[in-house]
Amino acid sequence: MLRIRREEELPIYEQFEDIRSRAVTLGQIADILEMRGELDEALRIRREEELPVYERLGDLRSRAVTIGKIADVLAARGELDEALHIRREEQLPVFDRLGDVRERAVTVGKIADILAERGELDEALRIRQEEQLPVYERLGDVRSRAVAIGKIADVLVARGELDEALRIRREEQLPVFERLGDLRARAVTLGQIADVLAARGELEEALRIRREEELPVYERLGDVGARAVTMGKIADVLVSRGELDEALRIRREEELPVYERLRNVRPRAMTLGKIADVLAARGDFDEALRTLRDDVLTMFERLGDVRSQAVTWGKIADVLAARGELNEAVRIRREEELPVFERLGEMRELIVARAKLALLLLTRQREEDIPEAAEHLMWAYLAAAERGYKEAGQIAGIFQQMGIPLPEV
Repeated sequence: MLRIRREEELPIYEQFEDIRSRAVTLGQIADILEMRGELDEALRIRREEELPVYERLGDLRSRAVTIGKIADVLAARGELDEALHIRREEQLPVFDRLGDVRERAVTVGKIADILAERGELDEALRIRQEEQLPVYERLGDVRSRAVAIGKIADVLVARGELDEALRIRREEQLPVFERLGDLRARAVTLGQIADVLAARGELEEALRIRREEELPVYERLGDVGARAVTMGKIADVLVSRGELDEALRIRREEELPVYERLRNVRPRAMTLGKIADVLAARGDFDEALRTLRDDVLTMFERLGDVRSQAVTWGKIADVLAARGELNEAVRIRREEELPVFERLGEMRELIVARAKLALLLLTRQREEDIPEAAEHLMWAYLAAAERGYKEAGQIAGIFQQMGIPLPEV
């Protein structure tokens, strides 16, 4: 499809000097590049070749849609502050002026996505419930309402409210897609139900849903990408059950080759990171470390994805700590990981990283590390508790093990 767009379609519009159709086609090329993980080139096309056309034509709507696509790429690269700025100050006001309530609802949903990723769960939930959902209800758009309800369930999962999230998936979201006869959306929702069940420790039922209800749909639809993602989720459950060899086989033989054939760089990098996780769990620290440093980190560097680079550095620190190389693990947490999450405003990742750094410092058993470790733990607990994150309970457990009273929130 990319070759057709570039070599057959684009030259026709250039020959006839049809600048609008050329801009639309360039946007479609950028869509494909984004799906393949080539974010820098997708962003360049949006900013330098597509957006200026709509600005010259005075097409406010197409300009707003395009800057929204730019925000999508920025969010994928972890540049959440800039993505949020674009959504709030450049895109949303256009749809307000145009009186386009549907596009406004879509945009506030994107804002809620960013807020949820930054850990601002209460505000993300408020936007879904007060600004997005009522619009779809007034419009009678049952599909978009079901999708928005699913996003509310996502926030509840992040807050640890698994029972309510599961109820929403089963009673409010799934029946809509069944009535609509949407096999794909039904399969996706079943997968999300399996996610919640796995988080509740109901691994057998989660695995059954993946294998018997979700996977066959993608196989019938011929969707090799979705099948690969589902196989990866099956591998996740197998890891939780301790079946590391089978999980590793799935990652290497059924998931990774698909992304390689599709030239999807980002999913390939993420899968290699999961392979490294399994290798580390099996005690193959050297191979895990090589995979993370030589493959995963390099791919995210090429993609310009600073957030995923920081996540990968955190995994490297985990492996080094398991090998007993505590000093280097501490250095990585302090210098390669924490500053990135602080800069990006990634609150949840920052909480986890600071808690892990505290544990590393305590493991080194140096008296001079104790004040810093206590500061990290205190900050992480208060930040998690204030936001209702499930990590607050895990950090509280560390305080209890150390015999230290919990700080007041």
